[in-house]
Amino acid sequence: MPKGEEDLGTHSEMIAKAKRLAPLMRDRAGEAEKLRRVPEETISDILSSNLHRMCQPKRFGGAELPWDALVEVVFELGKGCGSQAWVADVFVEHACHLGHFPDEAQHDVWDENPDALISTCYAPMGTAEAVEGGWTLSGQWGFSSGVDHSSWSMLGAMVADDIGPSQTFFLVPATDRKIIDTWHTLGLAGTGSNDILIEDVFVPAHRVLNSRDSANGTPPGAAMNTAPLFKMPHIGFAQPTLAGVTTGIAAGAVQDFEEMLRTRKVRGKPLADLNNMQLRLAEASAEVEAARLLCISTAADNMAIVNAGEVLDVADLGRSRRNAAFAVKLAKSAAQHVFEATGAHGIYEGAPIQRAFRDVQAAASHIALGWDLSAMIYSKQVLGLDMSDVL
Repeated sequence: MPKGEEDLGTHSEMIAKAKRLAPLMRDRAGEAEKLRRVPEETISDILSSNLHRMCQPKRFGGAELPWDALVEVVFELGKGCGSQAWVADVFVEHACHLGHFPDEAQHDVWDENPDALISTCYAPMGTAEAVEGGWTLSGQWGFSSGVDHSSWSMLGAMVADDIGPSQTFFLVPATDRKIIDTWHTLGLAGTGSNDILIEDVFVPAHRVLNSRDSANGTPPGAAMNTAPLFKMPHIGFAQPTLAGVTTGIAAGAVQDFEEMLRTRKVRGKPLADLNNMQLRLAEASAEVEAARLLCISTAADNMAIVNAGEVLDVADLGRSRRNAAFAVKLAKSAAQHVFEATGAHGIYEGAPIQRAFRDVQAAASHIALGWDLSAMIYSKQVLGLDMSDVL
């Protein structure tokens, strides 16, 4: 029997679960970096806590919680470990996105395993050729976070139709892919964001989703999954959750910095007595608080629009991209403020603040979270300029 919403937890209960899980993630942060993927114990904790079901359709046992709830949950997880929180977030996001696919695709995944985890590479790195009954997919995709733990993958390719070329997503089982070990990185090292290789794999038509349908708020899955959650486009509107992870990472670093000031002395003088340290703490804490509120409010505003039966448009896209990227910009600043003040003690590999600093830098390099592109998308839309070079 599918689990009911009461078994999974309410908004506040999910946040409480995340707060309990974050210290465990912190204890495993070094292990995750060495493994270059999420430890199995954390995957087990995610599954047992049902965090991965937050935005899954109720008819498959999910909770269908709103997007702003996910932002709050991953913010708490980010305080523990950026890499593990990032993967936990994308598994929730991808379950929601599968709810956009045709009904048969959802049954293909969840009838066999309602707890199935899905990885992605949305960037159109592959090629798809139309054949009878579906498509033949080939290519190599990068940056597939959590792929080692996933049993399905959603992969992007450009497909042309009567309207023109559009980004299209293809759902493939793990048995049809090969994982290429490429993830050797400065930050977010524990996400296991390796490459995926697909060679002439047949994808039936029901496992294909055109991004244009999602952008219009009319994905095929919304006919069965009637909650407004499944009418919210994924591309362009998922950023507040990734920004929430990034902000949580910075918030964890600020908490560590505060603890350092409370306990450490230099030449017998408490660090807490130094005015410059007090100023850094105040500024960094304000930056992460502002970033957190920006992420939550943006996700909540987007949910309010779809809850009202309206369609999110390009203006909403510009605002979402701007706000998520600016939140990450604030998180970067906060992480740098505290890292610079840790001195020589902060550069050891086991120091949590330096790991947070690296993870925030890595997160900010994500194309969807970078400030320059997101700022241009917003400004060009507001000013009525041609957006073909940024969308």
